[in-house]
Amino acid sequence: MSMIAKNNPEPPQAVRAKPHTPRLLLIGTEGLEHWRERPGFDVVGIVDSYGEWPEGKPDGLSPQLLACPLFVSVAEALASVAPDIACMSVPSAEKTDHEATELLLRAGIDVMAKKLRLNAMSDVNRLRAAADAGPGRLYVGEFYRYMPSVRALKRLLDQGKLGAIEQITWRCLLPIERYDWMSHYRHLSLEDLSYHHFSVLHDLFGFDPVRVYAHSYAPSFSQAGTRTVASMLAETANYRLNYETVWCSKRKPFSYLGEVTFEGSHGSAVLTDDGLRIYSPLGRRRSVPCPPAEYDGPWGPLDHWLEARPDMRPAAQATVRPDAAVEAAGKGSWLPYTFERFEPVLRTIYRAVESAETHTVQ
Repeated sequence: MSMIAKNNPEPPQAVRAKPHTPRLLLIGTEGLEHWRERPGFDVVGIVDSYGEWPEGKPDGLSPQLLACPLFVSVAEALASVAPDIACMSVPSAEKTDHEATELLLRAGIDVMAKKLRLNAMSDVNRLRAAADAGPGRLYVGEFYRYMPSVRALKRLLDQGKLGAIEQITWRCLLPIERYDWMSHYRHLSLEDLSYHHFSVLHDLFGFDPVRVYAHSYAPSFSQAGTRTVASMLAETANYRLNYETVWCSKRKPFSYLGEVTFEGSHGSAVLTDDGLRIYSPLGRRRSVPCPPAEYDGPWGPLDHWLEARPDMRPAAQATVRPDAAVEAAGKGSWLPYTFERFEPVLRTIYRAVESAETHTVQ
């Protein structure tokens, strides 16, 4: 089903040139039933690029989504509307659409990839070429880094409270689950869960290991049709990582974040999705207050993109937050992930896959 906007007499490029509320094009429909109104954006259309709504828009969508046109392809949408940014949602069983991404970037439109779903290192290389060619910017909407407990840990690290972190142990136990989409990953734990986990490490410390050794396999009882158990040893210039995920455990499960222990020269910390605990050199335990939720959930990075772009907001709201100003000066990392910044996470994932398949250190 397709609906073309008829009331726009100006060509798309002319429309984008005028000052306006950021115009947002939503590509893919996954999760849109949970979309909450975002008055900071003018939603100019939805592209059902994966054919998820064959009968048109479903009931129950927010008024903001019900009011905008529905398109069947990115090319059709760009012939009618002129977005400043496109948010791309890929169903769990599908892969990132390179052609659509490249088309948007060539048109000078920023792209927020809600989650990149790739097949191999060659996909990383293709995305890098597209990001380099621009002129639009490619962003990665990874949101685990926005969890309040993760942000609380980041503040402690920035303050030097734990000293130099030299050892990290990451464990994530999840129950036996079987969904059709799982089999679309060759290495479910290494390619899907680690995407989120490694992004947190990269935000906290940088994560570009000099050596990686990984195992990945499918226990006979996992039932998922793919490899649901992974372990990895990684060595960076500053710390070591011992990583383990079991997505078929019979024990009490963790959250999707898992439980992470950080061993530093001045203390230790234990991170979960619902809190942060630190331990003194003498073993005294203290719970750390976490900041309020901000930019949380799958759509939160869009709000962060808007916060970091004062030129895209009304003059009365166009103030740059102190953390954004620090980033702009090259002294911080608190801006939405660009592809260039997120790329080491993706390359580590596929180095780990190569290690698991060849039984070699990468």
